[in-house]
Amino acid sequence: MIYLLVIFGVMVLDRIVKTATTVSMNVGDTIPVLGDFLHLTYIRNTGAAFSLLEGHTLLLILVPGIIIAIAIIFICARYKAYKPVFMFSLALMCGGGLGNLTDRAAYGYVVDMFDFGFFPVFNVADICVCVGCGLLLLYMILFNEKGGKAPAAKQAAEPVKQTEKKKAKKEPEKKPEKKAPKGRKPKRLK
Repeated sequence: MIYLLVIFGVMVLDRIVKTATTVSMNVGDTIPVLGDFLHLTYIRNTGAAFSLLEGHTLLLILVPGIIIAIAIIFICARYKAYKPVFMFSLALMCGGGLGNLTDRAAYGYVVDMFDFGFFPVFNVADICVCVGCGLLLLYMILFNEKGGKAPAAKQAAEPVKQTEKKKAKKEPEKKPEKKAPKGRKPKRLK
């Protein structure tokens, strides 16, 4: 199935780039690629995204591992029921997640190398997770789970004339019910 190949491809590409980084650089080394805009900087991230939860390696292995396993089972079981963009986004996120999970389980840290200077250093797996999340968000905005348009997309696609017709069909105003003045009980009818 194509989505499992995407997962595997992301993991292989991530491993190639990480191996090239660790073989050719020392921790902390930085190489300018595009002037001051982009550097290759070899760091070891023991935390999650943006170095959050540093030192909680077991938690950072178990929770993502369980979530990724569930997502892969879902991909295998339901790949025909959803649009390709939805499944591709899940495959990108799983591949990236497994790439970083492999590092964390094997070494206790994740190898990061892309450094823009104004943003935390990241790697190929991080890029795939972010692109997958972006595609999933786009999918959720544009489509519902049955492959049709989401309510927001349907409303935006509705012709202006139909919207104007709905405004023209106003319900008649209801008159407020009369209440008995304060201190007086309403008369009962027999």
